[in-house]
Amino acid sequence: MHPIVGSPNPGTRIYRRDGSQEESAVWFDAITDIIGPSVSPGGVGMYCPVSRAAVYKRIKEGKLSIFLFHVTHRKTTLFGKNKILRDNPYGYVPVSEARAWRVELEARAVRQGLITEEELEGTKPDWLGDFLAWRNSKERLGLFDVYSPIEVIKGIAQANRDERKRRADLKRRTGGGA
Repeated sequence: MHPIVGSPNPGTRIYRRDGSQEESAVWFDAITDIIGPSVSPGGVGMYCPVSRAAVYKRIKEGKLSIFLFHVTHRKTTLFGKNKILRDNPYGYVPVSEARAWRVELEARAVRQGLITEEELEGTKPDWLGDFLAWRNSKERLGLFDVYSPIEVIKGIAQANRDERKRRADLKRRTGGGA
């Protein structure tokens, strides 16, 4: 399995593999076939109420798996230009481990008396999250329901001009570095 997932770092569950940008898609498909759904380290917070720093700490401690793909081969684009290599690897954490971590944190909070099981689940658990649904479908407005396509394009162009102006002003005030 190591040729697929990569070699583990000693004492951790960090698996590293390297290859070309084109190989990364094949690697990702193989990884998700093995580990199931996955998220980036920042995405763990969708499943477990923790900070990105806590995710990195748990990975370093060997308590959370991460699968990394380092792009190491420079390729040429269709237009003959060199493709820039990524500075950071692609990294994916199994969603199953993020969910298990949440259960662990909830159990610890109950044991420490910070919260009760009833408070954790509520007196009437809302498994479906019905409160999130739109009350009335007429309340939903898309971008083009509010603005015409030309207004959207003009707005994006203006935002880009404003950002360029802001950067130029910052560069002028700081003497060239921005």
